[in-house]
Amino acid sequence: MNGPFTASPGTSAVYRATLQALAENGPRRTGITQIARAADTNRPYLYRNWRDAQSLVRQATLHELKRVLTVACDVRDPAPSPHCLTVQSVVRAARLAREHPVVRTMARTEPALVHSAVLRPTTSWHSMVWHWLTEHVTYHLPRGDAQDAATLLVLTVALPYALTPPTEGTDEAAERTATNVRLASALHAVLGLPTPCPDCTPPPAGHPHRPTAVTAHPQDTDSFRGSTPSPSSR
Repeated sequence: MNGPFTASPGTSAVYRATLQALAENGPRRTGITQIARAADTNRPYLYRNWRDAQSLVRQATLHELKRVLTVACDVRDPAPSPHCLTVQSVVRAARLAREHPVVRTMARTEPALVHSAVLRPTTSWHSMVWHWLTEHVTYHLPRGDAQDAATLLVLTVALPYALTPPTEGTDEAAERTATNVRLASALHAVLGLPTPCPDCTPPPAGHPHRPTAVTAHPQDTDSFRGSTPSPSSR
């Protein structure tokens, strides 16, 4: 039985290849030729199944975003309080996004796209995130103006964190912890939750780390890493 973000085997292979090409070349230099090479297939096969490279990139990245958001909600015990769980899900989703190879390459090669994504949240990718936020973060608010206002605040606060990759050459683990704490504090303020929160604050030095929703685990990986099987037999 297919999981929540499972495509057919042939399509999954092409999506992985598309993400790989994006991570290697950046969005403006990724075309059908680069994707076909990464997928170990040919251009006619891709054109039979997708109108053009833009359509394929859109589908592959939306599919990957859905996977990231699904993984962000996969909580390990012991779970924090419900409201802090929503905060930690957003923090984890933002971390998975900013550490994703596609986002890293986009930020390096096309900073104008990142700037636009932060300031003009009106794309299909933003719509998917908006729906996820209303289902998992602002669900407790009455639908309408109150929920829309809170969802927009959360999206506005989280987007810069999600689209600003770690600084190259720095201690990524330390930067990750500091970034997660700043974002969690900001989200607590936006959602009217008390700070500092024991469920979201890292334990003191020398104390064992609590396994919470923002702790990395095996699913915190990029789905397209590894070999890409040929889809030509689909």
